[in-house]
Amino acid sequence: MAFVGLDDMLGAVVANTLTDSIKMINISELHDSPDNFFEVNRVEELAEAVLAQGGVKENLIVRPLESGGYEVISGHRRKAAVQYLIDKGEDVSHKLPCLVQDFDDSDKMMNLIMMNVSQRVLSDAEMFESYKKLKEIFDEKKALGEKFGRMRDRIAEILNVSPAQIGKIENIKKNAVAEIVEAVEAGNMSLHTANEMAKLNEQEQRDIINSTDDIKNITPKKAKKKSKAKGNNKASRSDADPKNIIKEMLDAIVLKDKLSELLKKYEYMTEETEDGEDILKLIASLQAELLKLNEKVI
Repeated sequence: MAFVGLDDMLGAVVANTLTDSIKMINISELHDSPDNFFEVNRVEELAEAVLAQGGVKENLIVRPLESGGYEVISGHRRKAAVQYLIDKGEDVSHKLPCLVQDFDDSDKMMNLIMMNVSQRVLSDAEMFESYKKLKEIFDEKKALGEKFGRMRDRIAEILNVSPAQIGKIENIKKNAVAEIVEAVEAGNMSLHTANEMAKLNEQEQRDIINSTDDIKNITPKKAKKKSKAKGNNKASRSDADPKNIIKEMLDAIVLKDKLSELLKKYEYMTEETEDGEDILKLIASLQAELLKLNEKVI
């Protein structure tokens, strides 16, 4: 099955909106998606706009539930705004315009993320969670044999960011200690700061965490300062055996050459394959080994 991009999926929703009848569904039958991790904010402000225009004009997107009622895929803020007005006793319709779509769980989550990306600027916490959800979806699709090219590029396209930004998120997922990941997920640390922290080893990350009363106070500058200090300490070492240093430098050169060859080979792959995955794993292994050598000889 070919990958469906953001423009294609949004276009399909628009087409369905034009051809399918929009159902007016009572708010009591609309249930927030348990998978919605996007913040439902500025509800009062939206409620004022809804009241001024005489109700909700833009339809929600929902899917039918086996237990009855509908799960909201897109439109949580609109639903919350109407409920706010109802609770205040305002004269507003209890029925909302809804486009009913029969999504499976995978497509539901993809749509939930895509619709939010198209309508708002994501917070770093929302961006991080969106990446995790999309990674799970694409891993499932890959296991089923679907072809969609390089996963990083596809996720970047959906989230409307550069592949380099996705690379930073991957670095955080792979190398940041649990406290850093939790801080990002809770909205207490930016992706930029977390990425700089993830460049340090585990002990260095914990040293910085333990040096502050509040993890929110950690800045990219602190992480970079720690990294610079580490470099200065290595440069000042005078007790190392020169023979060992020479051997380690030669080993590092060999590793760099191998790494360069693998990277060039992977560049020419147009889509992810089992061979590509093996190459990526080998690249990661060589990078880790090279990093250890650099820590000894730099």
